[in-house]
Amino acid sequence: MKKRIVTISDYERLMAGRYYALYRTKYPEQLELFFCELMSAELVDQTQISEDVITMNSQVLLNERRLGRQMKLTLKYPNEANIKEQKPSVFDPIGMAVFGRAVGDRITWTVFGRNVEFEVLKVIYQPEAVGQFEL
Repeated sequence: MKKRIVTISDYERLMAGRYYALYRTKYPEQLELFFCELMSAELVDQTQISEDVITMNSQVLLNERRLGRQMKLTLKYPNEANIKEQKPSVFDPIGMAVFGRAVGDRITWTVFGRNVEFEVLKVIYQPEAVGQFEL
């Protein structure tokens, strides 16, 4: 899979919370792999990130490949997450799968013991694209 594209500010904030996240997670192996991928991500300034990349607080439209179902979600930090409102934490399996990916990317994560493949159809809202750098 290609490298994730991550803003420097998102990277710094997520890495600062690494040990707390590892302590609290139900998915330690997935989370450790996520942090390994972050360490090799392409880092860009938040003013230079492409608007088709999923950053923190982005709202995205995904297409489940096998069934053709679409889902919309907003990627959040753990303290702002609410899965019932389609706002997963970046440290949930779906959050780890989509963070740093771009429109057109295909991503896979495990849901109820089976792998599900999604395609990123659209970044509906990205804070950086509208000049909101302090979220």
